[in-house]
Amino acid sequence: MRKGEIPLDLVADILSRLRVKDVLRFRLVDRDFCDLIDSPHFVKMHLMRSIAGRAEVHLMYQFLADLYSSDLNSLSTYSSHSLHCRIPFKRYLFMDLVGSCNGLLLIKLHFFDETPVVALFNPWTRRERHLRSSRFDRFARLHYTVEHGLGYDSARDDYKVLEIVEFRLVKSSRATLANVYSLTRNTWRAVQAFTDNFSSHGLWACEVGGALHNLGWMEGGETVQHSVRAIAAFHVSSEEFRFVPLPDYQQDYLGMAVAELGGCLCLACHYKLDSNYRVDVWVMKEYGVGDSWTELISVTLPVIEEPIPLPVPVAYSTRGDMILFNCTASRFFWYDMKRRPNFLDLRAFSEPHGCYEECLCVGSLVPLNGRGRDYDHNVVLSHHPNEEEAQSHWLPPPKRWIKVNCAGDWDSHGGSAGVVARDMHGNVLFFKAKKFRCASAVFAEATALQEAVSAAYTAGAVKVMVELDSKDIMTALNSNLLCCDRGGIEPILVHVMSISSWLKEVSFTYVKRSTNQAARWVSSQAKVNAISVGWAARAPPGLEALCLADIEPQVLTQSQCSRQDASEIDGVHVDLPSAAEI
Repeated sequence: MRKGEIPLDLVADILSRLRVKDVLRFRLVDRDFCDLIDSPHFVKMHLMRSIAGRAEVHLMYQFLADLYSSDLNSLSTYSSHSLHCRIPFKRYLFMDLVGSCNGLLLIKLHFFDETPVVALFNPWTRRERHLRSSRFDRFARLHYTVEHGLGYDSARDDYKVLEIVEFRLVKSSRATLANVYSLTRNTWRAVQAFTDNFSSHGLWACEVGGALHNLGWMEGGETVQHSVRAIAAFHVSSEEFRFVPLPDYQQDYLGMAVAELGGCLCLACHYKLDSNYRVDVWVMKEYGVGDSWTELISVTLPVIEEPIPLPVPVAYSTRGDMILFNCTASRFFWYDMKRRPNFLDLRAFSEPHGCYEECLCVGSLVPLNGRGRDYDHNVVLSHHPNEEEAQSHWLPPPKRWIKVNCAGDWDSHGGSAGVVARDMHGNVLFFKAKKFRCASAVFAEATALQEAVSAAYTAGAVKVMVELDSKDIMTALNSNLLCCDRGGIEPILVHVMSISSWLKEVSFTYVKRSTNQAARWVSSQAKVNAISVGWAARAPPGLEALCLADIEPQVLTQSQCSRQDASEIDGVHVDLPSAAEI
């Protein structure tokens, strides 16, 4: 099917009815399909149909350091098989699955003897983004409690991460700080926290009515003589905290949990009877109205173990006649409201079992920059690398830009990477050589690209042009990383795009090997240990000679003239900008 033969709106309507993996395949057709699929209008259209049709809703759950998913539609037929989700994060010990919003997962990664890192991850497009550290990171260790939540700001079309830090000043007093991260702005900002009398408990993972909720305790104050349960709500758009009224529940409960069920705020209360247990499930039909609380079900629980876990509602089945329960992250059960109206059906499916955290995740194309594209707006790619059209000589970058050339080599002994950065005058700003173990040439090329982007960011550059001579890597970038399963390079390229989002502008261009001789020389020197591993700002004589040979004669003459004009104007000496000033 050619897109030009039918109206563009009809093409978008057809594609929006497909699953995410099927939609992404059409990005390989041509550039017009890429622009259509990446457009904010199409992303929203596809997301709305995914939510309304519930055709691609998965139960995501975490077990130790692994992430798994099960199709919610197949769970209701007891025929589900858990799928292991490959995640691009590296070197972490374990993770916490915080929550999800419109197909995005909020994950907290724990490293050995390091501050935990909060990251966003789209399991459908396999995009990830490590969030910049907030000023509360120094509190996130032994004596402080840090919780997070992810929500959507419909007024600004932005995704925000809430961070709550609680710590005690003295034995009887408490202080609470709040911070909000904006995905569009890529910044943290402090907001007014809730009253210090309220103590939050657990994650802020329940989003209903445009607000994140947490069930905690309201401690004794001037009007309250003892601690009582309370639900705090953080409104994502206004960035304000409020309290939601509770239903008229029975007070002698054993446990209580707040959740989202069918788009409504839900409260589960757990009670101990004479010989068994009971769970009452309340739903708020109209959000924010206390009188709209309705008791949905009240079911008896058989005693299968002591103490029995608290069942928490997760979701309705596709037909709406069953409710999926999670018994305190130990096992999942279905409750059939028609067949077993008074007793919890304990027909558990084999998977998942023994998970720690769970959430529902809908298939979506939501990007991780808040600007409506999979790649950031600052990333420019040279599409369809062609040997005939590739430049044969090194050309200087524009003013206030730096150009970084990278190359990777591989043999039976391992791989090496070479990086050379130059300014508009052809001066070497810095170079980097690295030797490492790898199993393929494409892995070495991907590692060289990662070292190039990382070195540019470390040097303080804001506008970067990256040149590489690997067609495989350039093809993988152009295909939105769909063609990078070979050699296990996908996590590396995902990390490259994540670092690129921190730069103001960046471009990736395919060039001939004759244009990339300087970077290849650095890579070869790293292989024979002629250059120490690391990066330096002074180029050796051999590298300077290759840099001069890369430049065309007329370009070299113009560069020397422009350097002389820039350094001496009317007899006044002017210092050239350094790498940190660019």
